[in-house]
Amino acid sequence: MRDKVGAVIAAAGQGQRMSGVDKVFAELGEGPLLARVLDTFQECLVVDEIVLVLGEENLERGRGLVGSHHWPKVTTTCPGGRRRQDSVKNGLQRLRDCRWVVIHDGARPLVTSDLIERGLAEARESGAAVAAVPVKDTIKRVSRDGWVKETPERDSLWTVQTPQVFLFDLIFRAHQEITEDVSDDATMVERLGHRVKIYRGSYQNIKVTTTEDLALAEVILRRKKAMRVGIGYDVHRLEEGRRLVLGGVEVPFDKGLLGWSDADVAIHAVIDALLGAAALGDIGTYFPSDDPQYRGISSLVLLRQTGKLLQQRGWQAGNVDVTIVAQGPRLAPFISGMKTRIAEALSIDETRVGIKAKTADGLGFVGMGEGMAAYAVALLDTNKRDD
Repeated sequence: MRDKVGAVIAAAGQGQRMSGVDKVFAELGEGPLLARVLDTFQECLVVDEIVLVLGEENLERGRGLVGSHHWPKVTTTCPGGRRRQDSVKNGLQRLRDCRWVVIHDGARPLVTSDLIERGLAEARESGAAVAAVPVKDTIKRVSRDGWVKETPERDSLWTVQTPQVFLFDLIFRAHQEITEDVSDDATMVERLGHRVKIYRGSYQNIKVTTTEDLALAEVILRRKKAMRVGIGYDVHRLEEGRRLVLGGVEVPFDKGLLGWSDADVAIHAVIDALLGAAALGDIGTYFPSDDPQYRGISSLVLLRQTGKLLQQRGWQAGNVDVTIVAQGPRLAPFISGMKTRIAEALSIDETRVGIKAKTADGLGFVGMGEGMAAYAVALLDTNKRDD
């Protein structure tokens, strides 16, 4: 079993330069800036637990945000301190049995799972690793009265970012022993005499402190998220005594598909394709088959909930294409109705829904009439389209 990895999201700053708006709750895309950070850490496979640190004035608001999203890795939302280092220390004290900890600024919304994973890989070798990018501009060291004192060699200068990743015991000790003001966690580790390794960050991983930064983050986000494509697949066994529901339409047949819900194999494949395109897991992540509330439920309800989940993340279904594989019955008379149901559930035009029905030519379990399968492809866009 691998060592447990915790994360502390430091979001207790005041955001004084955001025209009265707390920066971590400023709107970015289709939701608060902070939600983007938590989405990424939730989706990152190497992170096991998340502690969110907020200012006292934002605790209830933050807990409400966590409660309205599917972030099971967020175990604690706690108050920060007077200084950033006090806030991080509070967060570290709430982590449970972690060997590694990832510390990240809540005001850096464009962090990626790749940045987190590469930082952890580097820290496993060095004990302490921080994301950074080479300085692009010439730097001058200047006296208090404005005279240039020194021009350091640019090749040796890097702009430090977060994530910063440490052995938990190392960074915890640093926060116990270093009490003077510091600008980042790596500095505390350096003052213990421990070496810190730089790993390549991203110029897009900006920290939002002003309205201009927020506007830039919006531009970067739109460019990064212009379009996504996902694929889905599902299969269910046929059984006598069950209704056959495909694409939200009940189809007359002597057998139906077996499953916890209505077992609509076509819509289940669409849901997986949509979630996959948004990198949000699969249908079982949000609608587990052992949850009593989903017993016998219409898959159209699940599809509508999936559409709302995507909207919360700034996505809108562009189009979906489904292939249903079944030896029987003949599905052509029902395809138009399926397109209508799926389009209505996703709030898109029917022209954006494609459905095809194929047989298996007598091959395999589908060809023998034992079950049905469905394949789906979905395209997501960041903007809703009006047709």
